[in-house]
Formats: sequence, structure tokens, C-alpha cells
Amino acid sequence: MLDKQNIIVEYIEAPAGNKGIVFQVAHEVYLKMVDYLRLTQAKNTFNRLSDYHYLNIAVSNSTEPIRGIDYIHPVVTPGVDYATAIITKCLMPNGKVNFEFERFSEADSEQAVQATEMVKYMVNSKNDSYAIIRDWAQDSLLHKNGIVMVSPVREPITQYKEVEGTKDQLRVFETMAAEKGLTVKRQNMRRIDVDLQGVMQEMMAPEEGEEPSSPQEDMNEAIRSNTIYKAKYKMTGFSTSIKIKHVAQHYFVCNPTIPNIQDQDFLGFYDPMTLHECKAQFPYIDLEKMADHAAYGPAGAYQAGALENDLALHARDSTPVPGQGVIASAGADRYSRVIMLTTAWIRKDVDNDGEEEIVEVCFSGSYVLYVKEVDFIPLAAMCPKPITGNFFGYSLAERLVPMQEYATSIARAEMAFAMQSSTPRIGVNPEFMDAEEIQRGVSAMFILDRKFDPNKHVFQFQPMQGNLAYVQSSMQRFEADKMAMIGMTSPSDVLNPEAMKDGNSGYKLQLAMGPNQLIQDEMVKNCAIGLRDVLYIVWKTLIQYSDDYNIQQLAGVCGKGKPFMDAISMENYEFIDRKLINIDLALGFLSDENRLTRQQLIGQAQQQFAALLGQLDPSVPELFTKIRRPFEDTLRVLGVKDVDAYLPTLEEAAKVMQAKAQQGPSAEQKEIQSKVDLNNAKTQESQTVSALNIKKAEDVDTDNMFEALAAKRGKLTAVQID
Repeated sequence: MLDKQNIIVEYIEAPAGNKGIVFQVAHEVYLKMVDYLRLTQAKNTFNRLSDYHYLNIAVSNSTEPIRGIDYIHPVVTPGVDYATAIITKCLMPNGKVNFEFERFSEADSEQAVQATEMVKYMVNSKNDSYAIIRDWAQDSLLHKNGIVMVSPVREPITQYKEVEGTKDQLRVFETMAAEKGLTVKRQNMRRIDVDLQGVMQEMMAPEEGEEPSSPQEDMNEAIRSNTIYKAKYKMTGFSTSIKIKHVAQHYFVCNPTIPNIQDQDFLGFYDPMTLHECKAQFPYIDLEKMADHAAYGPAGAYQAGALENDLALHARDSTPVPGQGVIASAGADRYSRVIMLTTAWIRKDVDNDGEEEIVEVCFSGSYVLYVKEVDFIPLAAMCPKPITGNFFGYSLAERLVPMQEYATSIARAEMAFAMQSSTPRIGVNPEFMDAEEIQRGVSAMFILDRKFDPNKHVFQFQPMQGNLAYVQSSMQRFEADKMAMIGMTSPSDVLNPEAMKDGNSGYKLQLAMGPNQLIQDEMVKNCAIGLRDVLYIVWKTLIQYSDDYNIQQLAGVCGKGKPFMDAISMENYEFIDRKLINIDLALGFLSDENRLTRQQLIGQAQQQFAALLGQLDPSVPELFTKIRRPFEDTLRVLGVKDVDAYLPTLEEAAKVMQAKAQQGPSAEQKEIQSKVDLNNAKTQESQTVSALNIKKAEDVDTDNMFEALAAKRGKLTAVQID
């Protein structure tokens, strides 16, 4: 694997030929930086124009003074500042970046929480997250894209410990320190005591399976294992912090036709800094060799003789040119001179295996600070208004530049008209003017002679007249167009994150009060893509340096004493990738209120399902699946990955019913059952009594019938006898 540092490469401009891989990579990067700088030159031209208009500085053929009027109507500045505030507020609703890694399943919950807390700590506590997001948003609004770099800063740490204990205890201490990411070196060890109580216990209770030996040998072994030592240790390791660094867009080059940074074939940036700054950022460099071979004098902020009011512009506007330039501050301290550092990422097959690797290289002049293979490009881009198929978007500032030009022209015309109409003008009869005298510069405008009559030939012009209502209506139209383009809200419009939440109905979206809310929402979500990439890169960087001391300590704090679980998963070749990130008030405008509502809905679904579960007939298990299905769909809509973690399965429900059957009815159920039995008994009794009464009635009717028949038969017999 390619990983080299502090190499001198002479004549980097010369063809590589058969020279080493470091020279080949550095030479190719040197050439590509120049070529890609030409590809992105148009981008730099537009960005420079945006900067001048944002700073309200007169621009040639745009807002330069006309007839002495240098007023510039501010359109770019309030527009960019407003959009910057909106993006910053929406990405950081509470002044911090708040997010969560989405879980693959409910079993991944603890691991995802640990990773979330670790990345939050690095982004919010180890960096000024508000300043980073604000500057990043402003840069993207001014310069098509904002670029930041996630860079690990590793610092060596040294600890000295004095430990007392037996040899076994010292070995345990060394093992624990090694597991914490520290390299343990024992400096000295001396015997200070013997634990006699431990010796006696070991002699009286020998371990099972030991071969019998003499008492003297047992005594010696017990003394050796219970001897107390005092040892001094020197423990060394690394403390890794992650810094999010701003990359000036004017110094940044890439392939404009590849939209995604991770897919770029080549990209890089120039970074002007003093030699002392470079040494602080890269402690391992040789300062003397660096001073001899670095590239000095970027054309820009540090150029000798630059005007004070141009300093801010040159820091961002200037197009850097690699190579030996003007030596800035040549008479000053050698290490305070400014060099141009080049950092780039290139895809190159360095090991001849047929596949291109991503190679990161950093050099200045002929001094190569490092060349190494990397897993990913640690850059992220924020683009509020992307253009499909292009890396560079359409910046808000360059869209507002024409409006600022139009508004400036109209405002200046209005002011010129006002000044001319309010200033009295004196005229002279042209017949008494001597044009030749005027051309020669003679102060007299006319010649006094006897024909000249001041009362007749000197007169005052009528004041200019016009209708300024048209100017006012034009300015109002420009203001409306500006608000529509930026997404600035009208006084009756409000930024309503809850109304704009993903998945809301059309009726709720009407609460947004027009297209401005939609424009802002789309702009914020585009910027949140860049923030998501930064969080993902920070997570990958933490895994890359998971063996370092402070990363393991941080993992223990965030994971309730557990190691960095994501790093262990990667070591065990388990699938783990945390690209699914929910960012509060950015991707989907997630808020605490929505989370509380989600928890309430989940609890209601569990309660309703439990109520229905008690009414099921155990003899018909097919009904369980049909009753459970609508609750499964509800939980999936609420974002639950593993439904079984919230709702009982068929087997669990069967166990519950079986347990209830074994326990027998409760006191309440017994009371209810007794009442039911009593009611059933009463009903049975009443039914029995009713049946007896009916039977008696039937018996009476039968007797009467037989008596009637008998009487009739007797009458018939009597008639026959007669």
C-alpha cells in the first residue's frame, strides 16, 4: 500500500519517464492542476463578479459611477445574507447539528445511538459547528458550491503510571492499557512485599488437576505468585480529533462534468500558508528542507504592495498559478514567508492490479509532504441550486447581479433627475457667447459689450418635469422579482417547518402560503445533502482511527462502557454503512413534536392490539394474522423497522393464552363468572317452572278432554239403550 512522507522531487515539471511512483503521481497532479484550472476559469470569473457585487464595490461595465453618481442599490447582499440565515437556522434549529443515524433494524438500535453520539461530539464539541455551517452556506450561495474538508488531526500522547500488584495483576493492567489503544513500555519493576495471607490460602487450597509435588516447591510457587511488585510504565498512543476545514472555492479545481465528489477522477485545491502554519498542521515535515524546496509567493492575499481594500478580495478572487512566483516578504523571517500548498486526489493504478486506487498527494514546489492511498475523498460540497449533470451549481449571487445592475441604474437616474430638477439653472443668450474663448479656457462665458443686456439676455430655465411613479413601480417590480427568486417571505408568509414536513397532505401544504416556502424548503434540503456527506465522512474517519486512545474512550462514554461497535463490525467483515441519516429540520424537517407524536401512536397501536388479542378464540389461529396486519402497516408507516419488537407474534400470543389458562380466572373474572352462573341458574329455574306449569295446563286440558269424551260416549250409550 502506497504511504510515503517527506520526499524531495526535483524538477517536477519534467516528464516522469521511468522515475518512481511518487514522482509520477506528483508530476501528473502538477499538470492536472493547471489544466483543470483552465476548465474552471469561467467559474472563477462568475464568482469574482459575485464577490464585487456582494461587497458593493463598483464593477466595470456594471455598477461603475455614472456622471459622478456611484450609488449601488443593494440587492445581492441582503439576498445572500437572508438565504444564509435561513439555511443556517434550518440546518441548526438549536444552534447545533442534531441528527441520528437510521437503524437497520431494532437490534441495531444501541449501535446506531453510539455512532450518532460519537459523531455529534466531534462535529459540535470539537468544532465550531455554527461558524462552519454559516460560512459553508454563505460560500455556496456566493460561489455556486461550498467545499469543506474533513481532516483528522492526530496528536501523540504520553502517560506515566506507577502500579503495584502481582505479576498477574501487572499483566492484566498492561492488557487493559493495550485494549485502550496505548502502547505500554515497562521502565522498571522492583519487589516490595509478599502477600502472606494469599500464600497461606494458596497452600491450603491447591488447584484441582495439579500433579503432587513437594511442600517446598508448593511454598516457592505460592510465594512467587503472591509477590507484590511496584512497576513504572510509559504509555504512548494517539489522540485523534476531527477538524472540518473550509476550502476556498477560488482555489478549488475539479472535473465540472461529474456531479458527485466521490466519483471525481481528479480534484484538488491550493492552500496559501506560512511555513510555520504548515509545520503546525503537518508536524512530521522537515522545516529546513521545506524552506529550501517549497513554492513561494501566491498571487493574492499575501502579495507585497496589495492595497488594503483589496486584501479581502484577493484572498478569494485571485487565480493561483503554481511554480516559482513572487517571493512575498523576502526580507522577513524565513519561516514566516508564504508558500503555496497543493492537495489533490487522483485515481491511479499504483500497484498494477488493473484497478485504479484513490491516491491523496500533498506537495509544495518539489517537496512532497505525503503520498498515500485512501478509501474515500474527505471533501463535501454544499450546493443550494444544483444544475443537473454538473458539479457547479447556479449561485444565488450571480442570479441577483443583473437585478442589482437594473435597480442601480434606475435609482441613479431617479437621483440625477431629482438633483437636476431641484438645482436652479441659469442660461445666456448664445449670441453673446464666444466659443473660442471658452475652448481656450477663459473663465468668461460671454463677452460684455454694449449690445448685451443682463435683464434680457440672462434668464433662468424652467425646472425639469416628469412622472416618478413609473420609477417607483419599476423598483417595486424588481423587489417582487427578487423575493420570488430568493424565496424571501412576504410579511404575511412564515417559515413553517411542520407544514412542510415530508408526507403531509395537500391541505397542510396550503398553510405554507405560497411558493416561497417551497423554494426555501428545496434550498435547505439541497444544502442538507452536503451536511449529510460530512457526517458520513466523519463517521468513516472515526472508524479509520478507532484504535486511537481517545476514540476508544469516547466510544465507551457514548456506548455505556462498550467498545466502538461499528468498528468491530467492520473488522469482522459485517455489513455496516450509515448513509441513511435523519437531520433535524433539514431532510424532512424532523422535529421533537413529531417524535413525541410518533411515540404516542406506537403506544396506542400496542394497546389496541392487546385489547383485541384478549378477545381472540385460541382455536382459530388464522384470525390472529388478520387482526395483526393493520397494526403492522401502521407501525411501518411510523418508521418501525422490526414490527416483532413492538407487537407479539403468534407463538408469544399462544404462550400468553396458555399461561392465562393455567393460572385460572382472576377474582374479578370469578365474580363475573359467579354472576353469570347465578343468572344462568335463575334462567334455568324459571324455564323449569314454566315447563311444569305448561305441563299441568296440558294435563288439565287432557283430563277435561277425556271427561268430555266419556260424557259424550255415555250419552250415546243411553240413546242406544233407549
